[in-house]
Amino acid sequence: MGSVIVTLRVMPKSVKTDLSIIEEQLRKKINPQRMERVPIAFGLVSLEVIKLVEEEEGKVDELIEKMKSIQGVKGVEVINITRSL
Repeated sequence: MGSVIVTLRVMPKSVKTDLSIIEEQLRKKINPQRMERVPIAFGLVSLEVIKLVEEEEGKVDELIEKMKSIQGVKGVEVINITRSL
């Protein structure tokens, strides 16, 4: 089996949530290939995370659950999934 490149949006619980702490926890728990802050509206900023995942059933769901378990994370949504070369 190959791998897929998953792009996810991580939403903080509030505008006051410290994104630095979430970023640090994401690095520890999932070791993303890339992470970027994306302004949403009215001071709310999300994190766009790119992660290479094995193409197996349930792997993306596992990844989402790990990310949701981080304190300060309100939700995680898959933006894009692409097969890697």
